[in-house]
Amino acid sequence: MDQVQQLLLLVDAFGRGKMADATISTRLFNDGKRIGTLRNGGDIGTRRLVTAIQWFSDNWPDDAEWPPVIERPEPCRASVSVSPEAAE
Repeated sequence: MDQVQQLLLLVDAFGRGKMADATISTRLFNDGKRIGTLRNGGDIGTRRLVTAIQWFSDNWPDDAEWPPVIERPEPCRASVSVSPEAAE
């Protein structure tokens, strides 16, 4: 699994079908179309990828399981998890 696929797995697990890609994409990249571009074969720079994965770790919902195939970075902030239901 390449790094873009890992990021998309995090997007899917984070949103759990309750948060649109565009919403997550806007929060991650300030660009509501970026995740769609990645799903269609687009690419992302290394720094943006690292920043996105860290954002997920920092904001991961308490009731969601982090995908075990992806190493989770240590969250940078105290528990600030956002429930996808509450975020919309």
